[in-house]
Amino acid sequence: MAETQVPKLENTVVAERYRVERLIGEGGMGTVWAGRHLSLGQLVAIKFVHTRLLTSAEALRRFDIEARAAARIKSRHTVSVYDHGITPRGEPYIVMEYLEGEPLERRIEREGRLRFEEVVHVISEAGRALEVAHAAGVVHRDLKPDNIFLARDPEAGARGYIVKLVDFGIAKIVEDEAAHGAGATQAGAVLGTPHYMSPEALTGSARVTPASDIWSLGACAFAAACGRVPFDGDAIGDVVLKVCAAPLPRPSRHYADLPLAFDTWFEKACSRHPERRFPSVRDMVSALSDLERWSKSTLATLGYEMRRATIPDLGSAPPELVRPRGGRLLAVALALAAVVLGVLGFYAMQRARATRALLIAPAPGPADGQDGRASSTKDASAPGSASRDDVSRNDRGGAE
Repeated sequence: MAETQVPKLENTVVAERYRVERLIGEGGMGTVWAGRHLSLGQLVAIKFVHTRLLTSAEALRRFDIEARAAARIKSRHTVSVYDHGITPRGEPYIVMEYLEGEPLERRIEREGRLRFEEVVHVISEAGRALEVAHAAGVVHRDLKPDNIFLARDPEAGARGYIVKLVDFGIAKIVEDEAAHGAGATQAGAVLGTPHYMSPEALTGSARVTPASDIWSLGACAFAAACGRVPFDGDAIGDVVLKVCAAPLPRPSRHYADLPLAFDTWFEKACSRHPERRFPSVRDMVSALSDLERWSKSTLATLGYEMRRATIPDLGSAPPELVRPRGGRLLAVALALAAVVLGVLGFYAMQRARATRALLIAPAPGPADGQDGRASSTKDASAPGSASRDDVSRNDRGGAE
């Protein structure tokens, strides 16, 4: 967009409280400026609708939805909204929390794929924001790495950032749809970024629900773990075809260091049947957190491999998340150990019986009596020794 189309808003005062300082971002709907509260000195972000869209009822409606959706979601993982209104010149604005940092998209572009433990962290925090949004009746509809913001936070520990979900510009508020009908969004309109949209959102084959956000969050997890979009294409038609019909990619085929069960997690999150996805974002995030701990266990990984060996095609497997069968493996191991011990015990018993039989068997008579006497004398003369006849008698006496 040409610079001349961006309004000159520097040093203007909004709502008699905020002075506009500088342009910090621009999108399809509007521009975002850094501003400062006149009396408090607090740095804020102020978003304006593009002047060319001021006559568009649809654009103004979406801008209003963004303000109301963001304001009703009370979570530290979403951007706080401080104010909302219209300037004397008729320009709608939203005053929001000012964020420093970068979106996940830029992080991936700059550094490549994230470590798996960091993928779990980012997706889990984004999921907490989505969980609150869904509870408030808000569906984001445009979840993608560019809308998952890694905001600098000195209290965030070693990572140094907190995850914030941003840009509810095309969010759906459930009660608005109930009041105005599904026609509130123009028929045939594709709202969102195709690479991260669910099949029903792309094709309009079903209503967009929280399950659609679950698909998108799963696609974001794939992008963070693999450093690439799960469904690519040079044209939107190619993307739509892959999202709706092509075999789901398996993350571990791109990077062998990823937990094998992440394949199954991704398959469930991005099932083409909304009812087969995780029932909620909380379940989805919980499964991913369990997966991280589970992937560190050799025994659990072995259990997954044994299960996978019996299911050549995971695409035909039941939709439930495959979890390690720790109890079953332990039972099998104990059973094998019992068999081995039984065999060893039986062998030891047989050896003991053979030795006992050898000791109590009568000695053969000597061929020469003198030799026999000499032999007997020799045995008796050995300190602490006993002749075979003595041993034999002792045994018989004990037996009697």
